[in-house]
Amino acid sequence: MNIVTFFATAIKFATVFLFGATGEIINQKSGHLNMGTPGIMYLGALGGIIGERIYLDSIPAEAALNPFAIVFIPVIFALMFGGVGGLIFSFFTVTLHCNQNVTGLTLTTFGVGLACFFIGTMNTDRMAVAGLALQHAFSGYENLGWFGEIFLSQSWFTYLGVVVAIAAALILKFTRVGLNVRAVGENASAADSAGINVSKYRYLATIVGGAIAGIGGAFFELDNVKGMFNVADGIDAFGWLALCIVIFSLWKPALAIGASFLFAALSIAPTFFSPYLGSAGYVTYLLKMVPYVATIVVLIVVSVLDKKNQAPANLGVSYFREDR
Repeated sequence: MNIVTFFATAIKFATVFLFGATGEIINQKSGHLNMGTPGIMYLGALGGIIGERIYLDSIPAEAALNPFAIVFIPVIFALMFGGVGGLIFSFFTVTLHCNQNVTGLTLTTFGVGLACFFIGTMNTDRMAVAGLALQHAFSGYENLGWFGEIFLSQSWFTYLGVVVAIAAALILKFTRVGLNVRAVGENASAADSAGINVSKYRYLATIVGGAIAGIGGAFFELDNVKGMFNVADGIDAFGWLALCIVIFSLWKPALAIGASFLFAALSIAPTFFSPYLGSAGYVTYLLKMVPYVATIVVLIVVSVLDKKNQAPANLGVSYFREDR
């Protein structure tokens, strides 16, 4: 593996992190600490595979795959399944006022178990073919040297992830909906007094955030492993790292693009450098710790030094209107 391949692979892995982190940032901006994101990403993977399976079963075995359908249909199903995960979280935390941490961890356990059971029983015929068809959005990138291999050899999911992150950043900063979501996350009581429906915006943010995170799980299953599901793939591990990226990117979707690439590069670095480490295997384990250590350092620095770029003030706090 050369350095060009390393960067191209890092961008591919960053796509999983980017969808998960963007979705969770939207959640947290509304005051919801959704630790169910790993489970929601698994639900998105289940939805994406179901969508791809429905499409493959609807066409003859010898028929050519439609480039648009193999992307659009799985994305729609991933959005729906991820959105349902967000809806479940909102119902328990907004309507029933359940503890957000407990609800999130329960949702992760539920999502991982449900997805692993159903995905493991699915027919994988032609899934690898569909996965290969998703690999590259542009043809002829080989003719552009290192630039083409790094930036133009990615799948449509990668470019979609960047667009979604930028759109989320603009919406949260410049639109009324985004400002209301942020107001609810900073001070739900004040937002309610100003006429903002706290429950509606928390439902909206969590469902949309869950739907976006679900695409990340679908991408991993359909593009990286081409539908060949293995419990050891560990989509939930990507979900936990996505939660770290939220902190590392200071709750800013645009910064999550670079942070996702950095975390992806650090995640694949042990595999990339292992042939050069020889018997120093302990270095591999140290490299695997770097993303988590970096997150802790950023959290400490932000908490102590930077008062402007901290978590929403009402993050993780359920809102009881009668206590206003």
